[in-house]
Amino acid sequence: MVSDTELMGIQVEALFTQDENRRLRHINEPVDDIQPAPRFFFGYTSEGSICKFRHDLPDNVIAQLKEVAAAEPMLVNLEKIPKNHRQFEDILQSHVPIERISVGPAYRFPEHIAPPTNVIQLSSENAGLLRGDFAEMVSELNSWQPYLAIIEDARAVSICRSVRISSRAHEAGVNTLPSYRRRGHATSVVAAWALAVRALNLIPLYSTSWDNVASQGVARRLGLVQYGVDYHVT
Repeated sequence: MVSDTELMGIQVEALFTQDENRRLRHINEPVDDIQPAPRFFFGYTSEGSICKFRHDLPDNVIAQLKEVAAAEPMLVNLEKIPKNHRQFEDILQSHVPIERISVGPAYRFPEHIAPPTNVIQLSSENAGLLRGDFAEMVSELNSWQPYLAIIEDARAVSICRSVRISSRAHEAGVNTLPSYRRRGHATSVVAAWALAVRALNLIPLYSTSWDNVASQGVARRLGLVQYGVDYHVT
């Protein structure tokens, strides 16, 4: 079984593109509109942590961040935010004003996932099922596979697809139409997606933010295991 720290490294590969020096460059979305990666990523587990820096951070800033990261205590119970986050943020703020901070849990899927029966795979052949509120997502179908959906009223009402893709893992992205929520759809469609990713001999990953209570609820109902916390500063 992959260790938690190894899994955090695998997630980083899925989340971001990196240059030859392993510095972050872009958010790894399979789209043409490429967005810059965060300036600093700190992923931590109960076994250890991983620091990643965007390619345009000066060496002196990186050195300061590494020093603070080295002083971060080993966490037996995963804290919601790094204990030294204020120091990280002060260093980054002194370089360039901080635009955004994101932090939340990262999950692995359990060994056994019960296969749902009410989910179908979407492709260009049945793209018409994405009509209505999901119509703009038809352009994703070829690149964001596996792409799973629950169909009600002759259209997709809940979808889960691969929004970050690497050679070892896929990261889930799930959306459910507001009027079809609280019916267990997200739980079913994410389970089906994870099984489809495993069928490719790849690792399914799921992460969210601490303020997304609904997404954490999906993780809880699926029996996902939190292995770490992702902390991004842009």
